[in-house]
Amino acid sequence: MSYRLNILLFNECKNFFIQETRRYAGHSKWQNIKATKQSQDTAKSIIFNSLASKIKKVVVESGNADPDTNSKLAGLITQAKKINMPATTLKAILDRIQNVQSNDFNSQTEIVTIRTSTGITLIIYIASNSLAEAKPLLNNLVKKARAKTADVSVLSMFDCASYVTASRDCNLDQAMENAIEINAQDVEEVKHDDKTCFMFKSEFLFPEKAATQLTNLGYTILSIDNKCVPITVIEVSEEELENINKFKHKLQSCINGVIKIEDNIAPP
Repeated sequence: MSYRLNILLFNECKNFFIQETRRYAGHSKWQNIKATKQSQDTAKSIIFNSLASKIKKVVVESGNADPDTNSKLAGLITQAKKINMPATTLKAILDRIQNVQSNDFNSQTEIVTIRTSTGITLIIYIASNSLAEAKPLLNNLVKKARAKTADVSVLSMFDCASYVTASRDCNLDQAMENAIEINAQDVEEVKHDDKTCFMFKSEFLFPEKAATQLTNLGYTILSIDNKCVPITVIEVSEEELENINKFKHKLQSCINGVIKIEDNIAPP
């Protein structure tokens, strides 16, 4: 009797441990699947948001939200479809751009500088007419990310300028003379949609004056871009890069009027 009881107890304990092991294994498998899915969703979200920013940037620079006449925009839309961006997401992006397009084009661009906890500098370009409304949310997101808004003096670590790309039936020598005439910092010959044109380097965040002067000289303005190129770059780990990309994603997806975000992270 005692022997049978011991066998019975042993079998019950064995079954209990087997069930618990299976349950733990199932739970562990579920946790792994869940973590993998979350990682994939985050990566996909970052890719989609990056593409959305490129779409908005192309529209803002060209002033043309029609993919039938804007080849760069059409190319980005094709790219979005290739990476299986949902049609509803793509439509929402285009609708949002259409809604804010006129306001963004009629306002100047301002910047907000941020230092992350790892010492990376982020430069946020935002439409002036959106800045006042965006500041409370921006400050909240910065605080949650354990980052800080920085003084604009951090721009000394970047080569900042506005670039006006324009076309005209002339050579580089003539373009150089025109660059001197409008007090541009530099000019170079570039390709735009397989056509030769000229990119004039002008005062940062104030390209309108140069664009107006170039128009008066017979140039056709193709694009305007404010740009900060880091003089020195900072290496970050994969984990740090992922956290910064998530933060940038939050800023771009939550704050209306953000045009783009630049940084001084070393390329991979």
